[in-house]
Amino acid sequence: MHIIGQTPYMKSDKDISFFRLTDLLIPLIAGLVLLVLHLSNSAQDSDGLLLVIHTAGNTEYLPLDRDTSFRVNGNMGQLEIQIDSSRARISESPCPGQDCVRKGWLTSAGDLAICIPSGVFICIKTESSEGESPDAITY
Repeated sequence: MHIIGQTPYMKSDKDISFFRLTDLLIPLIAGLVLLVLHLSNSAQDSDGLLLVIHTAGNTEYLPLDRDTSFRVNGNMGQLEIQIDSSRARISESPCPGQDCVRKGWLTSAGDLAICIPSGVFICIKTESSEGESPDAITY
C-alpha cells in the first residue's frame, strides 16, 4: 500500500557508497611509516649491545654478537645464561620460583632479568653506557 506523499524507499539521485577504496590510504601510509621506523630502530638497537652480568662482587660485559651458552655462580648454585641471535636469557636456575627463567629473552637495551635468591642479574646495555651503573639496588 502506497501512501500519497511518501516514497516506499529513500532514494537519492546519486548513490554514495559507505566505504571507498581511498579510505584505506591514510591507515596504509601510517602503517608503512610505523613499520619503517620500527625496522630502522631495531637495526640500530642490535648494533653495539652488551650483556652485563652482575654477580656477588663481580660484573662482566659480553657482546651479544656471538652465540654462546655458559654458567655463572650464584648464591644458590650455578645459573645457565644463553646468548643467541643478539638476545640473551637465563635458561636454567636453581631458584625455587624460576621467575628469572620465565622472564624469557632480553632483546633491547634496558631489558633486565633478575634471580633474587641467587643474587645474579643480567641486563642489556649499549656500548656507550658501559661504565654506568644502576641508580639504586635493593636487596
